[in-house]
Amino acid sequence: MLVLEKIIASLVMPPGLFILLLIILTGYLFKRSKSGIIKLTALFMLFLCFFLSTAFGVQLLLHPLENYAEKISVNPFKRYPIVVLGGGLNYYSDNEVAPSLHSIQRLVRGYQLQRRLKTPLIYSGGVAIGQEKISEADAAEDFLESLGMNKEFYISEDRAQTTFENAAYLKKWLEENEVEKVYLVTSAYHTLRAAAVFKAQNIDFLAVHSGFIYDHQFSWLDYLPNRGALSANLAALHEWVGLFWYYIRGRI
Repeated sequence: MLVLEKIIASLVMPPGLFILLLIILTGYLFKRSKSGIIKLTALFMLFLCFFLSTAFGVQLLLHPLENYAEKISVNPFKRYPIVVLGGGLNYYSDNEVAPSLHSIQRLVRGYQLQRRLKTPLIYSGGVAIGQEKISEADAAEDFLESLGMNKEFYISEDRAQTTFENAAYLKKWLEENEVEKVYLVTSAYHTLRAAAVFKAQNIDFLAVHSGFIYDHQFSWLDYLPNRGALSANLAALHEWVGLFWYYIRGRI
């Protein structure tokens, strides 16, 4: 009964519901339409939605990114400054914000390192596009203070709005303070792009990923449409597109 409930739930809630509707629409078009282009388009959209909503997409889009992060990440023991890259904010009002879940994951990992190594933690994140007041770095400072971090160890970089700007602004600070090497903390799925940008800026770093965003060992449920896989695949797709964009712009 539980198995049946899981299958039904995956089909009556998005994204499974949308895929079910696409199956019905595709069947109708194959029966009624005489246009081969329309039929192929419907079939492609059905395949794309299913791929992005299941573990099939995770295996091809997300896992290569996270496996790379796992491969290059180190277990820190030397006392280098810790750079944590912003992962977004949740805005509740003009004066109330909180780090996103991805940002919290990165901040917690950075704070764990800071407590152990007793070195400065630099958080890089500016004001989000479309917002006007509180930067990611300001929100991160409040969050770290709530965890008990000594503010004397916190350094704010509150201008960067992209990964490229993270590296550019941090490079200037590192040069001014004669810092030769840092730990670079970000989500596993974001490590490849961040590493490529930092290498292009000639910043010497050791990568430390803050964790995965989806399973690396699947059950049969992961091959049913689910919002977790869709969210993870969209994050991964964003990274691949970002890598391509930075490549054609000459930033990596």
